[in-house]
Parts: sequence; C-alpha cells; structure tokens
Amino acid sequence: MSDETLFAVQGDTFIPTALAGSPWHPAMLHGGAPAGLLAYCLEREARLEGWQPAKLAIDLLRPVPKAPLGVSVSTRRKGNRIVHLEASLFSHDTVIAVANCLFIKPQELSLPAFAPRSNIEITPPDDLEAVSFRDILFGSGGSMPPGLHTTIQLRPVTALCGQGRGTAWIVLPVAIIEGQSNSPFMLAALASDFGNGVGQLRLGGNLGTINADIVLQLSRLPEGEWVGIDSTALLDATGVGQVLTTLYDTRGRIGQVSQTIMPMGEPGV
Repeated sequence: MSDETLFAVQGDTFIPTALAGSPWHPAMLHGGAPAGLLAYCLEREARLEGWQPAKLAIDLLRPVPKAPLGVSVSTRRKGNRIVHLEASLFSHDTVIAVANCLFIKPQELSLPAFAPRSNIEITPPDDLEAVSFRDILFGSGGSMPPGLHTTIQLRPVTALCGQGRGTAWIVLPVAIIEGQSNSPFMLAALASDFGNGVGQLRLGGNLGTINADIVLQLSRLPEGEWVGIDSTALLDATGVGQVLTTLYDTRGRIGQVSQTIMPMGEPGV
C-alpha cells in the first residue's frame, strides 16, 4: 500500500492509509480525507466539462473508520443550468456519511461597481514559516498518531492558540486517491474540514470542539496548491455552535464553509 496517498484503490473500494488518520482516535479518519474522497467520486460521476461545483454538503453520520470504504453516487436532478448529485460513503453495509453536491454552469458577467466584494487580504504563504498541527495541539513536547493533520503542511497567518479564531494556509503534498491527481475541487473539499482546527475553541480542561458536518460553497475553484483558511468559532452556552470559514487562494476569496460544532474531549486524552 502506498505511503504517498490518503486512499489506496482496490477495485471499487478505497483503503485508507495512515496519512488519512485523525488526531481524535487511531481507528478514525480525519474529516478532510473523506471530504476529498467524496469530491473525487462526485466529480468523476458528474463528468461535466466546464461546470462549477458550487456547493458540497456533507453530513458525518458516524466517525469515519480507518477501514475499507465504498462510495455510491446517484443523480437527483440534471437540468440545463444545475446538476444535483448525492453520494453515500459506507463501510461494509453501514452508511457513514451522506453528501449532496450542486454543480452550476458558469456564466461570465461584469459586476456593477456597487456589488459587495471581499477586500480582506491575508499574508501570502511564501512569506510565512511552516509549523506542525502536532505542535498546535500538544506543544513541541507532545505526541500524537500520524494522520492527515500531520500530513498537510501548515503555515499560520495568526497564532493558533485555541481561542476560536485563526487564519492559516495549508497544502497537501500527497495524492488523495492513489494514481490520481488532486483536482482543485478535491483540494477545496479536503481543506473545508480544517476550519474547526484552525478556529479551534478550547473550553478548558480536556474539552475542545468537534464538527458533525461540512457545508462548502465555492464561487470559483482554487488556483495553485495553497488554500487559505480564515475561521471563527461561534459556540453557544447550549453547547451547539458553528465554525464559519472563508476560503482563499493566492488571488483572493474563493468561497466559504460552515461546520456545526459541539464539545468533545481533546485528542489524546
């Protein structure tokens, strides 16, 4: 099995490698890995030349196990301007996650001068130093199992100190699917789960937050290998909240992510 991919391929089955693992438990996958896998399967099924993946909504019904996985995709609607696909991620006969994806046919236009625009600029990744999520979560003396959190390269723009806000760039130096190039959509999907890490809110003691879903909306696909993440956690005293994330490439804003969060014991405890 290749050590340079998140998923090896055996027929119609995807076999997670150690690089896809989670910091929360050694038998689980990081949410970004199945998000990238689902994006690959949806894009492959759609076969829509020139269409724009505009929304990917993933409900994580159960922890994704570090076990052989299958994906089934069906078309819910295929029109002249939108295509709606649904995918199920399963292990054996158990559905682990369900994803809905909306593709839109782009239409070039000139925006009026009064149209709102994102004018926030973040420091380019080339001007920043790389750090490890291992150090962010545990400090330089800590230890954690390898996984996607240690596979990606992280360059923080702001201090990532568990106070519910953070900005950083990430890049994935390996293939998501064995033998396949990472498409821009796959990279955006994988990055969409990192908002809760970059904007992690520590609640004291051993409590942090974990997300139960991912809703990614893209205005355009990222260009280049780096994806920028600017995240804020908004948690209510009910223990239910959201992490709201703006995604960037080196040209500017590409879209946004919402994740539903709840308290969870911090990884490794």
